[in-house]
Amino acid sequence: MRLLIGIFCLAASLAAVSAEWESIPHLYQREDAGLRHYSAERYDEAFESLSFTAARGLKKSQYILAFMFMKGQHVEKSTLLAMGWLGVAKESGEQEWVDLYDAIYAKLTPAQRTVVDSRVEQYIGWYGMAAQNVQCAKRHATVGSRRRESTCLKVEGKAYEVYPVQLTP
Repeated sequence: MRLLIGIFCLAASLAAVSAEWESIPHLYQREDAGLRHYSAERYDEAFESLSFTAARGLKKSQYILAFMFMKGQHVEKSTLLAMGWLGVAKESGEQEWVDLYDAIYAKLTPAQRTVVDSRVEQYIGWYGMAAQNVQCAKRHATVGSRRRESTCLKVEGKAYEVYPVQLTP
């Protein structure tokens, strides 16, 4: 009996590791689907895919989720949640995202900034690069181009916890 329990536990453990590893390509497929839904203005389907991938650290998903909260696309409009997602997305170093965050942040009152800072810190702890095994690097946009863009990839590593996406501030 102990042997059967041990084999079951080992099999379950290996399946969990395998599923996590195999899910990384699937995450990028799901993100691509979410981005296509967003472009087609199918916000309900976009949110379903992008909230899943954003919670697992994918930066493009986090960026688009910020816009969905900023504009109230399929979700209740919330500057706080939008800034939380934009704050964690800008970890990538993508200059356009950083500039947008800074421009919005500059318009906030000191009290609002305190609340946003707290939310961004929380989101980085939950959905950030270190928490979700994501690595970003600056690369040339195309061969011979001087323009550099951030490329972020989810990598294998320690097991990570997935937190649910908050729908209300």
